[in-house]
Amino acid sequence: MAKASNLLAVEAAFRWIWNTLMQKPWAISIEVTHNCTANCKHCDKGEKIPDEKQATPEEYRKIYNEIHPLVVQISGGEPLLRKDILDIVRIFKNPGHLPYIVFVTNASLLTEEKYDQLKEAGVDQFSISLDFPDERHDQNRRLPGLFQHLSDVIPILTAKGNNDITVITAVTRENYPCLIDNLHLVGKWGARLNLSMYTAGRTGNRDLLITSEEDLAAFRKIIDQIIEEKRNGACIFSSEAVLNRYYDFFANGRSPGKCKAGIRSLVVNPDGSLCPGAMKKDFKFKSQKELRKKFSKNNQCDQCFISLRANTEKPLREVVRDILATV
Repeated sequence: MAKASNLLAVEAAFRWIWNTLMQKPWAISIEVTHNCTANCKHCDKGEKIPDEKQATPEEYRKIYNEIHPLVVQISGGEPLLRKDILDIVRIFKNPGHLPYIVFVTNASLLTEEKYDQLKEAGVDQFSISLDFPDERHDQNRRLPGLFQHLSDVIPILTAKGNNDITVITAVTRENYPCLIDNLHLVGKWGARLNLSMYTAGRTGNRDLLITSEEDLAAFRKIIDQIIEEKRNGACIFSSEAVLNRYYDFFANGRSPGKCKAGIRSLVVNPDGSLCPGAMKKDFKFKSQKELRKKFSKNNQCDQCFISLRANTEKPLREVVRDILATV
């Protein structure tokens, strides 16, 4: 296993260098549907789209072949609503080699049986959403019973010992005080915590942003506590540098650094068209080359700092350091 992991790390390093030189994304997020079982307050998904145009697994594979990213993230909406979801996962499966396949889900439809099927199909990591450490999660997602379902199913999945369950919290003004409780609960479940920052670009609701001096001061203390717990062994995906940038995003009212959407990451829509990111749905392109030329070249946007962006736009020294920390 160690030899296989080392070989994969070498492959990832060469792929990372090549994609960086060629200005091709390290990661792509394939939103296989915009339909969802939930209707979250902080998200622009949830509206039912009965006549949604959806690409086939083979069409998604053609997009992958153009870009060859290190990571393929399969998301939505709720991807488990796709009847051909296992075929979509299988189309990217390459045992012992890239891409690394991440499956993003609210887990409302996730069962042990479905987990086993997805693992067999090729999923490497599951990313499961958690907004609050109690039934407030149901209220925020407008999906009664969801928190209890997570409490039941996640420990069953982590007990399999695959170390493949990450729980992600989209941080807003309403739930940031709960982050430490989320961290401890996720640890109790046997999973690790990841964070992503809410952006008003999703819903237009700026009330969910952390902006007041009082909230920012409290958020800073919580970030510091998360960093301290990470140093003491808590299972947290985000690096210290990224955690600090998450605070800076809210404190400064803009994302740090120049946005590299379309170059370091991009989103594939259900119909197979490409867009720079989840908040840029009005921009649709047929290829990454066209996207880079018509959008990325003149992109000045600084209004989002979601996990996908935060973790694909790290400086080289951080990428090397974070890779070394995992071997």
